[in-house]
Amino acid sequence: MPEPNAETLQNIMSEPVYAIGLVAKKLDIAVPTIRMYEHAGLILPQRTETGRRLYSRNDIARLQIIIDLIRNHGLNLEAIKRLAAMTPCWRIIACPEEKYRTCRAYIENSIPCWLLPETTCGKTKDQCRTCPVYLSCPKTLQDPKSLFK
Repeated sequence: MPEPNAETLQNIMSEPVYAIGLVAKKLDIAVPTIRMYEHAGLILPQRTETGRRLYSRNDIARLQIIIDLIRNHGLNLEAIKRLAAMTPCWRIIACPEEKYRTCRAYIENSIPCWLLPETTCGKTKDQCRTCPVYLSCPKTLQDPKSLFK
């Protein structure tokens, strides 16, 4: 059997298949805690037509990072949100300087771009789930020093 390519692996990792109860059990946290992380904008679960939350493997990995930052590094949700806001979206999506200098995500760097109602890229919250900026944010959270390299 041939090795799956990077795109196939990304699709597998991004497939929303896990219910919130199973994710909570797997991560040994309470369901309301996951909802709190969602309310803070740190996680964007997929929603079914009936409003049921579904999580992907990427979402679970992201939650593990958030849990680690809280439990082992003493960060609170606001600090994690501010770290996430430092993810340089303009670099990740190769936005031209004249465009990103007027973008709210660049100017208001206190909250992540996916939480802003209007950004230069014009993506909706559903589109943000698959955006390279949102997907690369866990790297920023795990290694904030990389922002200054």
